Amino acid sequence: MSSDYVYKFKRLLYWYSREGSVLRLPILILSITIWIALSKLLRKFDVDSTNKEKSVIAFTSVYYNGNARAVFEKMEKQSKYKCYWVARNMITFRYMRRIRKNVVYAYFPFPHIRMIKSTDVLVTNDTYLTFLFQRERCKFIQLWHGVGPKGIAPDDYELCDARCVTSDFTKHRHLELWKAPLEKLYVTGFARMDRLYNLLKLPKEEIKRELAIESKGKVLLYAPTFDIGLWPWGDQYTGFEKLCRYCNRKGLVLVLRLHPFARLNKRRLKRLVGRYKNVYWIDMQKEPDTMKLLAVADILLTDWSSIYTDFFLTKRPIVYIEIHPEFFTKLRGKPEIPPEMRAGEIVKTPEELFGALDKILEKGNLHTKRQEEFLEIIHGTVDGKATDRVIMVIEKILHGD
Repeated sequence: MSSDYVYKFKRLLYWYSREGSVLRLPILILSITIWIALSKLLRKFDVDSTNKEKSVIAFTSVYYNGNARAVFEKMEKQSKYKCYWVARNMITFRYMRRIRKNVVYAYFPFPHIRMIKSTDVLVTNDTYLTFLFQRERCKFIQLWHGVGPKGIAPDDYELCDARCVTSDFTKHRHLELWKAPLEKLYVTGFARMDRLYNLLKLPKEEIKRELAIESKGKVLLYAPTFDIGLWPWGDQYTGFEKLCRYCNRKGLVLVLRLHPFARLNKRRLKRLVGRYKNVYWIDMQKEPDTMKLLAVADILLTDWSSIYTDFFLTKRPIVYIEIHPEFFTKLRGKPEIPPEMRAGEIVKTPEELFGALDKILEKGNLHTKRQEEFLEIIHGTVDGKATDRVIMVIEKILHGD
């Protein structure tokens, strides 16, 4: 086995360990091995896509959310497509069965072998699930899951047939930083921004009821990236409780949105949150749609997460925790968005954080103009039609135009 395959296998194990239980890994590896062997055996029985009544489109993400979800929900309503979701964990699989969506569990695909073998396109936010599909007949379209200042590894452009990007600016970043093939880049905008665009037209109280947020007051959404965990300074539980107390004193509703890959003691955190009536821990297992949280948030508190570039659309104040800048902007790789394009209050200590929140509560958002400028650069014109542009790309790849 070449060093390249060893590297890819190690990365696959690393990301799976973030997504699922390592204890189930031997069973899943056995299942994948059987699937690959069975696929090779049945290759001569592949379905000819030209003779099918409908094009078969698969979608996937860690949870049922993001750009892939936005496109899936629109395409599944169109009669010329047969769409299904590939769940990478049982939480998503059960959730989608409950809401009566067409779903396949990635690590036990055998009941759906005919549909998977006839899949024409896989649309993904991140992982390609190459073990499921025959690369020579299934096209891969990468929508990606975020655009932000955190350094990232370059895309494996060889794996995808199309890579949708948010704007001309990010397109040029891919060309300059990672030597992306021009013919594979399509400027569409993020499909999930259509969802936020429309949610912002609804009354906040209506969305808060859907999220079961009963407390009154302005909503502070705290959404750290997975590298940070719960809190970046000292003991993370003690530090986070200081934020809970601050919000309690100021009459703020605190909504905690942890990254799905964050590792922490969930029982301890649940007990901590339970002590405060104004604090809500809403993770992706409870509510996969992050856009709902952005729509109700009056203030965003984050760090190097790309969530802030979406939040620019709200024109509401943002506080950025700047921790380990050398790691996030250099050691991790080159960022798609330069860290200078953060419009809001940048803090480096707990004292600066609470001071910035006091300032926002007193004076409001002092960075609206820069947020609008950066939104235009990063996301282009947000018009509620990004999903339609992505579908046009899918159809172009599907028909070989």
